[in-house]
Amino acid sequence: MSVYKNFGWSAILVAAILVVSGCAEEKPAADNSGASSNTTASVDDHSGWWCKEHAIPEEECSMCSASFAKECKEKGDWCEEHNRAESQCFICDPSRAEKYAKLYEAKFGEKPPAATE
Repeated sequence: MSVYKNFGWSAILVAAILVVSGCAEEKPAADNSGASSNTTASVDDHSGWWCKEHAIPEEECSMCSASFAKECKEKGDWCEEHNRAESQCFICDPSRAEKYAKLYEAKFGEKPPAATE
């Protein structure tokens, strides 16, 4: 009977370990390599050439780059109302976006995606 008693305790111990550690399969981490996602909002890691949020080359984005914003302010190229470089304020003048769209088209041969912000 001692063998059955030890087997019972062993079975309870194994069951407890499985419950505590979780026996469900782990879900893989989300892949943010640029593939489309089913989520409604995507996060831009700012590592590429194009700022997806603002439809401007990343290194020239006054809304993402504090150093570029500082340069713009020092040159007097700043829209106080919308907190961005005046030359990049598509709210005040939507035609300013054409300059950046042409840069994108020259590099990738297609129209740029719309800004997400």
